[in-house]
Amino acid sequence: MRLTSLLFASGLIQLTFAAYSVKDDYSTERFLDMFNFDTFDDPTHGYVNYVDRATADSQDLYNVSNGQVTWGVDHVNIASGRGRNSIRLTSKAQYTHGLVILDLAHMPGGACGVWPAFWMTGPNWPNSGEIDIIEGVNHQAQNQITMHTGPGCTLAGSSCEGGLGCSTKPERSNNYGTGLNNAGGGVYAMEWTSAAINIWFFPRTGIPRDISSANPNPIPAAWGPATASFPGGDNCNIDRHFKNNNIVFDTSFCGDWAGAVWAQDATCSARAAGSCQEYVRLHPEAFVDAYWTINSLKVYQDTTGDISPAAAAAVILVEKDNVPAEESPSESTKTAAPVVRSVPVDTAVVHQGRASADGNMVNIAEVEDDDPLRRDTHVGGAADTDAKGVAQPEGVQGKKISRHLHLHRHLQHRSSEVFFFRGFKQNE
Repeated sequence: MRLTSLLFASGLIQLTFAAYSVKDDYSTERFLDMFNFDTFDDPTHGYVNYVDRATADSQDLYNVSNGQVTWGVDHVNIASGRGRNSIRLTSKAQYTHGLVILDLAHMPGGACGVWPAFWMTGPNWPNSGEIDIIEGVNHQAQNQITMHTGPGCTLAGSSCEGGLGCSTKPERSNNYGTGLNNAGGGVYAMEWTSAAINIWFFPRTGIPRDISSANPNPIPAAWGPATASFPGGDNCNIDRHFKNNNIVFDTSFCGDWAGAVWAQDATCSARAAGSCQEYVRLHPEAFVDAYWTINSLKVYQDTTGDISPAAAAAVILVEKDNVPAEESPSESTKTAAPVVRSVPVDTAVVHQGRASADGNMVNIAEVEDDDPLRRDTHVGGAADTDAKGVAQPEGVQGKKISRHLHLHRHLQHRSSEVFFFRGFKQNE
């Protein structure tokens, strides 16, 4: 059935955006219990000694307090043996598809030899895929986001096969390392579907309300363009190349990346130590800032089902209703009572496709709340109201609406606004 018939013939918004509910909450109290402490040799040949939980506890390498989990590396002793003591955490749970949201207060800052990463990977590497959400080395200023797969996958115009993978480095100074820490941290969100793997970064001052609220209800479609996007298709079957991934945090040293580029780093190569390994071994004080502090980590699952109207969504582009371009949203959207207006619908955007809706009209009833960026909204005729006096969708008069629509102002342009609609369920 075409979208246009769903929107305007039946009056029901029955669309294909994902609706997410929490699958695993890595809360402060349970965080460490939901991970394994890996103790094997570093597979990237780092100068690092990953320790078990008992050793990490005895050396005060981690701490849980004030609603945060913090862990770091040994920054007191000269290293020996396999390398500097550190922690590598791998989730006990595996995931295929979903939405991973990490609220990060601090990550290992820039230091010569350090190689921190927050990533996901599956068995039989790289054939189950690897998703590097946060990764960098030495004094790197921007995050590098990378996908690794087996043969036969090209994403964003590059082959993702093997160790090099396909990567992007967003040009921002606050999304990684010292820059991120100085800005108070931020939020990384990774949405993984059959169609694409998308990653967003939000600085502390720009976290969407649907993530930061006391009762989060994340809607990736309302967040705007992803920081990094890897759409699948004919060049890469996402479901074949990415599956059964664990979440991993680690802080390694030197190895196949940080060690390999040591001589190319003007700051690090100028150190008195002759090599990356020698510097890391002799200078524990350099790694005081090499720690992670996590506010929260949640994994959400898609509960939409097979085009279910119970939790569907769409993005609608509508013309402005005589709103001066210079006015702020808070000034231009305040109303004393619910208002119903008819606006022409130019385009309906569904996931990664478009469906034309030119020439159709839709009525919008607005119910303001204290947030100018979010409004409870209903679609229907002005004369058709439920018991609370709120407009009902055309064609469902007299039937109870069990889930309200929510309107999120997403983008503003001079002649148009983009609104995000959260779906409802009609009770027969």
